[in-house]
Amino acid sequence: MKKILLVAGLLASVHFVKAQSVQLIPKAGLNFSKQAISNVDGEQSKTGFTAGLGVNFKVKSSAFSIQPELNYVGAGTKIKNDNNKYNLNYLELPVLLKYSFGPVYINAGPSIGMAIGGTKKMESLYGAKVERFNFGVQMGGGIAIPVGKGSVLIDGRYALGLTDVNKGPAKAKNRGFMATIGYAIPF
Repeated sequence: MKKILLVAGLLASVHFVKAQSVQLIPKAGLNFSKQAISNVDGEQSKTGFTAGLGVNFKVKSSAFSIQPELNYVGAGTKIKNDNNKYNLNYLELPVLLKYSFGPVYINAGPSIGMAIGGTKKMESLYGAKVERFNFGVQMGGGIAIPVGKGSVLIDGRYALGLTDVNKGPAKAKNRGFMATIGYAIPF
């Protein structure tokens, strides 16, 4: 409950930022994910799809902005020994603090994800239930290339899961790198 209140507080803070400009950012790309599982050897990265929508609120007279997003993320892992891919799909809500150096930017912030698919196959790998909520941290950067009235955004981000998503004795934490392309539409 405390974690949900923390995320709700972060989202509420977006409302109080005096925005100089607001951008709507649809985006799509690839997620290269794997899990660190304590009782399994041979975890490998698997490629999945990611897509979402962000809203960027620029802090007045500053290079800082706050960017909450709602993303679909195809996560999971691949196990070398059994040649199986284990998909664990999430709806993720990161709230990022973004700092821009002209067209180049860096971003970081907390995220919460809710598993929406793939849990049955993961449970067969773990031998236990999957934790539906995953708390983590995302950090990365990118470049904004002006095109028309908006900007094309090329973004790279590392996602570090902090929650043990396996409710059994073995520990399993999500890891991933996301590469997306989007378009920032100014309002």
